[in-house]
Order: sequence, then structure tokens, then C-alpha cells
Amino acid sequence: MLRLSLRSCFRTAPYSRVSVGLSSIRHHTTTPVTSSTGNKEETISTAINENDWIHRINLRVGEIVKVDQHPDADHLFIEQVNLNEETPRTIVSGLAPYMPKESLLNKRVVVVSNMKPSKFRGVLSQGMLLAAGKDSKVELLEPSNTCQIGERVEIESHPSIGEPDAVLKPKQKIFEGVSQFLSTDENKNATYKGYKLVTTSNNNQPIQCESITHGQIS
Repeated sequence: MLRLSLRSCFRTAPYSRVSVGLSSIRHHTTTPVTSSTGNKEETISTAINENDWIHRINLRVGEIVKVDQHPDADHLFIEQVNLNEETPRTIVSGLAPYMPKESLLNKRVVVVSNMKPSKFRGVLSQGMLLAAGKDSKVELLEPSNTCQIGERVEIESHPSIGEPDAVLKPKQKIFEGVSQFLSTDENKNATYKGYKLVTTSNNNQPIQCESITHGQIS
């Protein structure tokens, strides 16, 4: 029986293993969390303001252009993801137990693009795919096909403030602090603190998953 976290399926930072399992998916919570950054402690509130950690995370629209099975791990896929950069990024994910690799090809996805690159079973991963999970089901977040590849994902009614961190520092646990407030609503929309994740190039179209409602996003 697998007893691992949903976040492990998709993350690429060195403070988490790339593994799969859904028994420890957390329920959406509004409890603030604290991160230590040097000698200073910071706390996330349930409101979105200019100091919210979501502004430090670089969420981008990508398109999966190639998918391979990891040669040394049956539960891992190696995706090549177009972010409208010079070359596609390599991203290692733990999606293999949940969907066939053919279903990922040409799919629009949401990428945490400023995670610290890290090797998994010898393959350098350069980002993380966001997905919703509930019970034993996992589905990728899917931006509309009418949005622009590479554009930054925004929060409804709360435009990004400033530039995101160039690279998230694992010890600060910025993504952990943000992810507890990421979930899908009753209409399958991806939300942060109750506000929809949207793409602005196509008139604020919401980002959704295929069928999961009230699921944890990670």
C-alpha cells in the first residue's frame, strides 16, 4: 500500500522525493504556516496581499511536446515541456501510475518554473507540473488551448506584484506554504485562497482539471 503524498508526484525540488501515492493528501486548510528565512520568521495569512508568497512563485503555461518512461523507474515519466523558451525543459514527474504517457502529449499544463533543478534517478528535472488529487485520482491542471505558451498564470482579481524569485530556496519552504491554499472548487477550477487561477491572454479564462472537485493541488 502506498502511503506517500500527492506533491511527491510532481515536485522537483531536493526537499521532496519523486514518488506516488494518495493516502496522505491533505484537505484544503486556511491555517497559516510559518517559514524560517535566516533569523526572520514569515507567516502566510489567508488574505492575498502584496507580501503573499504566491507572488514569489513563477507559474507558467507549458505544453508537453515529448514524454518518455524513465529508464530506471517505472513510476516516473520524463516530459519535455515547451515554455516558449529557447529549448524545452526536462521535467520528471510521478504520473506514470495515474495516466498513460500518450495522454500527456501536446497537453497544456501549469509549470512551477522556478523550482531548484534537481536530479531524479540521474535525470535533471527543471520544474514541476501542477495537478489536482482526490482519493485515488490525479489530474493535471489544464489551461485553455487559447492561452499563450509561456505566459504567467495569474490569480483572479489579484495581479502579480513584482518579479518572482529567480529560484525558490528549498529551506524557505515557499511552495509548501502556498500549496496548502491551492485546491479545486465545485466547478473544477483551480483556486488559490478561493480565487481562480487564470490566464490573461484569453480574457481571464480559468484553469481547470478534467473532473476533480474540492481536490488538493500540488
